[in-house]
Amino acid sequence: MKNTNIIIASSGTGGHIYPGIALAHEMKERGFNPVFFVSNNEASGEIIKNSGFEYIPFNLSGMPRKFSFSFLVFLIKLDFAFLKALKNIMKYKPAAVIGVGGYISVPAVIAAKVLGKKTFIHEQNTIPGIANKLLNRFADKTLVSFKGSEKYFKNKKDIVFTGYPVRKEILAVCKEEGCDALKLDKNTFTIMIFGGSLGAVKLNATAFEATVRLSEKMKLQVIHITGKKGFDEINQKPKNESSYKVFDYMHNISSAYAASDVVICRAGAGAVSELLLLGKSAVLVPYPHATDNHQYHNAKEVFQDAKRIIIEEEHMTPENLADAVENIKKNIKINENNAVLTFPQEKMAEEIIRSIG
Repeated sequence: MKNTNIIIASSGTGGHIYPGIALAHEMKERGFNPVFFVSNNEASGEIIKNSGFEYIPFNLSGMPRKFSFSFLVFLIKLDFAFLKALKNIMKYKPAAVIGVGGYISVPAVIAAKVLGKKTFIHEQNTIPGIANKLLNRFADKTLVSFKGSEKYFKNKKDIVFTGYPVRKEILAVCKEEGCDALKLDKNTFTIMIFGGSLGAVKLNATAFEATVRLSEKMKLQVIHITGKKGFDEINQKPKNESSYKVFDYMHNISSAYAASDVVICRAGAGAVSELLLLGKSAVLVPYPHATDNHQYHNAKEVFQDAKRIIIEEEHMTPENLADAVENIKKNIKINENNAVLTFPQEKMAEEIIRSIG
């Protein structure tokens, strides 16, 4: 009998970890045992602990962009991570090693290749990062979330379009259940705001002011997930506590998605893919400092219609954000659901299992 262990290497924040977890659940359902290689930062650790999967922490973070002492330290840590990956791959004897983003994928995939294991990488964003551009030359297959990503890779013959793995549980809650869980009225227009696990200062403040303007014109309620750094500022602002719910973070975001009619958020690949899957209307404000402005390109690749609007942060004001939400409201019906019921991790799992035969 073949070894059923599958190693999934992922680091960074939720944008890399959550797709790995979605894939892990899919592989587990098919009889495999997922084991994670993760960086030992707080964001990765907290998410992976809540997932219930076995994991091995690595002391490795992002690569400094300029040559410096920090860059030399990164190279040393990379060497140690490679040796640790070799040791654990020999221990677990996995059927495959899959890199789903972040620099931990580099030592994991290269060590797996040295040991003759099947290797895969998955690129979440439209524009690939440095790690995946490098690993594309080594991996047996490169799986991508957006068709437009192919042109950025040198080895194009083994690229497979799968989409972005999305947590199935986000579809497990209906509008009424979501509103009940958050103590909201299911018949009132509801806006959800979030800027990522660490928060987004300008987006938080501007979105709050936009909802103040909108509340002067219509009855509404708000779910605002601020990120841990922005919670105190927004929570202290004067507002109607019963209709404006503030959270620093949500591990299970299903109820908030289900309760909302319009979402205001960043344009990470995860958020874009979840919004598309759920058929949600949205105003996307791409993070302006993302590498290669990839959040803008994520949004541009699949969004931009009457129900989904992109506003770049440098042009964002309370007025145009409120106008965008108001215009979207004219084009939707409350409780409208246009979900696209496909799960990319199913295609990813099929591709991996077929390849490891």
